[in-house]
Amino acid sequence: MWQGTINIQLPTETDDRILIPVERVVGDDQVDVRSNQDFLVRRCKLKGTNGYQILPIDKTMNVPRGYHAVKRIEVTLRQRIEVQIGEELEVELLGFED
Repeated sequence: MWQGTINIQLPTETDDRILIPVERVVGDDQVDVRSNQDFLVRRCKLKGTNGYQILPIDKTMNVPRGYHAVKRIEVTLRQRIEVQIGEELEVELLGFED
């Protein structure tokens, strides 16, 4: 997989605290140029590669626009990783406080 975003389906019992990152970053979606959104982000690792869990936030309504409602997170990576079809992936989400 080249640098970019991957969607990862989580188990249905996943707590919402995991689905919603807490650090807000001002930005624009380079793919959806019509979007008016910022992003919530959380540092993470996937197969030992650093990246971010990201969740688009509509700037006008201030509501999430991602797939969190169906227990799916988006992860963007900083470098290429190898992924096999059907491979089960484990994402390490960082920055949680007890």
